[in-house]
Amino acid sequence: MVLTLLVSAYKLCRLAMASPETLVAVPIYEGMWAQSPGPYPEVSPGVSTDIQAALHRILPELQQAISAIKQAAGPKDLQVGMAEILALVEEAWVMPTVGREVAKGLCDGIRLEGGLDLLLSFLQSADLETKCQAGKLLEQILVAENRDRIARIGLGVILNLSKERENLQLARSTSGILEHMFKHSEETCHQLISDGGLDAILYWCRWSDPVVLCHCATALANCAMYGGQANQRLMAEKRAAEWLFPLAFTQEDQLIRFYACLAIAVLATNKEIEKEVERSGTLALVEPFIATLDPGQFACTLLGSSDNSQGRTADDLQRLVPLLDSSRLEAQCMATFYLCVEATIKARQKKTKIFTEIGAIQSLKRIVCYSPNGTTSSLAKKALCAMGEEVPRRLLPTVPNWKPLEVQKWLQQIGFVKYCPLFLEHQVDGDLLLRLTEEDLKGDLGMDSSITRKWFFRELTELKTYANYSTCDRSNLSDWLGSVDPKFRQYTYNLVTCGIDRNFLHRVTEQQLQEDCQVDIGFHRVRILNAAREMLHSPLPYSNGKAILEGTDVFISYRRISGSQLASLLKVHLQLHGFSVFLDVEKLEAGKFEDKLVQSVMSARNFVLVLSSHSLDKCMEDTECKDWVHKEIATALSSGKNVIPVTDHFEWPDPETLPADMRAVLKFNGIKWSHEYQEATIEKIIRFLQGRSSRDSSAGSENSLECGPPMGQT
Repeated sequence: MVLTLLVSAYKLCRLAMASPETLVAVPIYEGMWAQSPGPYPEVSPGVSTDIQAALHRILPELQQAISAIKQAAGPKDLQVGMAEILALVEEAWVMPTVGREVAKGLCDGIRLEGGLDLLLSFLQSADLETKCQAGKLLEQILVAENRDRIARIGLGVILNLSKERENLQLARSTSGILEHMFKHSEETCHQLISDGGLDAILYWCRWSDPVVLCHCATALANCAMYGGQANQRLMAEKRAAEWLFPLAFTQEDQLIRFYACLAIAVLATNKEIEKEVERSGTLALVEPFIATLDPGQFACTLLGSSDNSQGRTADDLQRLVPLLDSSRLEAQCMATFYLCVEATIKARQKKTKIFTEIGAIQSLKRIVCYSPNGTTSSLAKKALCAMGEEVPRRLLPTVPNWKPLEVQKWLQQIGFVKYCPLFLEHQVDGDLLLRLTEEDLKGDLGMDSSITRKWFFRELTELKTYANYSTCDRSNLSDWLGSVDPKFRQYTYNLVTCGIDRNFLHRVTEQQLQEDCQVDIGFHRVRILNAAREMLHSPLPYSNGKAILEGTDVFISYRRISGSQLASLLKVHLQLHGFSVFLDVEKLEAGKFEDKLVQSVMSARNFVLVLSSHSLDKCMEDTECKDWVHKEIATALSSGKNVIPVTDHFEWPDPETLPADMRAVLKFNGIKWSHEYQEATIEKIIRFLQGRSSRDSSAGSENSLECGPPMGQT
């Protein structure tokens, strides 16, 4: 007699504190759920009455659904049974407080009854609906132990599934499964990348379906977070940083943008690929986006997602701590915001001790004290408040200019209050503080314990690393040292006070670094000197100034409310084909916006105009040319740019409704954007960019993708 899932799942939900070793894999039999190999091990009751009450309610319904699958007469009955199980699992995930434990019990029970193996067989079915339904259920039950099982026996099935990329329903579930599997291990990430899983995710990044895009963004974030540096390198080689741009740029869904920004911020912390990530342009979107979010409201958004309904686990949050300690502002900003959101969630659950356990508190306090970025510092303060921690006072960054009073405040903040009188007696200011030696601490400042001195120098090293030396460091030596290694900024003041700047550094000997500049670690001295000599022979940073003055290949004009996704896709496609592209959110620097905009249009060689739904409506009756799209089009026409309209669900207006200075844009044949045939559309755009004017192209030609009518038609 087959044991019902009712018994197995109920007992497994009491294994919340049991070790994974007690879970036994069960073989399956064709056409039915597996038989049990024997009685499940008894454990001490360890789950709450709330969990047991939830199980008493859910398990009878689950039993009925399993029975229906066993007795399924055909694909339709099978799909109904899987849909009922899916509804129960989804209901469990979103239960307040106990949802994770209840859902995990159900997921474990399905695995132990052979359900994972059966779902893998359904994913190979010739019936598309059965395959889609199995994919939806599998996506919802991929807890850690189930990911282990899939990684061992089913990764090939998932990879084959990822090759079927055009069906929307299948793409939704497959991208969701890949999202979870990228969390499994570095080895699994490597196999997924090598065998086409990442290619599928990057292919779907060009789609417009929000469910697929959210899975893609989260999958890329998981691959970056859990895959390790070697897999991050492979992501860079496959141009993941570029394809993250449309996801981080979308105006449709905050979750998509959030995970895309998380992915790019993590990739930027890998020094091997940092420059490539910067060139993608995606990194510039991170901090402005985070600055627009409210942590409390975003916590509600996460709680409304089944995958985040209980917040993140300690293992997940632990991976954010290195981002806090990164030298990249974007990584610090992302991690601080994420921890602030999680602190809001964990405070409601009274589980804030988790942040002390993962070591995030000190890093957040350091950000409050030293971060020059107001957004990041403010988020760190909010996170500490939500965690119930004391928020330190922000320190003046220009440490060399500190008066004795500022030194006193710093001593109090780092817990060295007992030494304040002696520091004050000797009038230790910022200059003296940065020059202190071990002999000074022991002989003059009463720090007899060698352990205490080590604690003090650890705090002083951190202060030196994050201090602002702009008042004395005329050649910006500190930033150069930080580019070699962030911790090398601690040597800035010693070098500067010895009269060393960036231009003279290559003449310094290792002995001088050690004896005069107190760079005591030999390996640090070697790295600094090697980098200085490389700098001497490398091109000056202004060597590419000519290219900047010449402008970009393409200026993309778009209406933000309806054309941002297409504009971002065009940017990525054209960059991957070797064109330099201007998109205003990414490259406009400080200064008068209008002047910068006009200069950017005039310096670009081509003007790609994204004509999305109602994109020209605001231009109508804009007699004073105040609308930005109107201004961009008029500037491009008056300066004789090669104008290439790209239409997407666009209705051509009556020319008489547009201002006279932009009507000529209707004389250009529009290239109709095709989401299904993006490469073909891009090839046509490239032909126009390479010299064939869209004004001269013949509408209705055999290979034409353009949809614009001759001027005057509506």
